[in-house]
Amino acid sequence: MFDKDITIVNKIYNKKTKQNEYRLHSLHGFWSSNEGVKISNTELIKNDGLKAMILFSESGYLLPTEYLGEEGTWTLKNDDYLVKGILEKVTSLADLKRNYECMKITNVSKKDYGSFEMQHFEIIGE
Repeated sequence: MFDKDITIVNKIYNKKTKQNEYRLHSLHGFWSSNEGVKISNTELIKNDGLKAMILFSESGYLLPTEYLGEEGTWTLKNDDYLVKGILEKVTSLADLKRNYECMKITNVSKKDYGSFEMQHFEIIGE
C-alpha cells in the first residue's frame, strides 16, 4: 500500500539572499487523488481531493519547529508541497504545478494508533 514514490518539497527562507529556497526529500508513501465537481444551487466548484500518507518509519522526519533544511531531513507543514514521483530539482512553484502531479499541503494529521508498522501521517492538500 505504501509503495508510491513521493517527493516532499520544503520551503526555506534564506535570510542572506532574502529568497525562498526549496529542499527535496524522496520517500515511499501512499497517494490518492479524486477529480470532481461540487454542485451548489448557483455554481459549479472544482472539488479535487488529494490525500497522501507517509509511515512514521520513514527516517529523517523533524517537527516543523525543528526543521532547518539539513540534508536527509524533512518535515510536513502547511504550504509545502508533495509531488507524486521522484523530483531532482525545483526551478519554480509555477513550473512544479504545471509539469507534475503535486499538492500544496493544507492539513497534516498524525495517525499514531495501532501497531507501529501502520502509524502514519495523513496529508490533505489542494
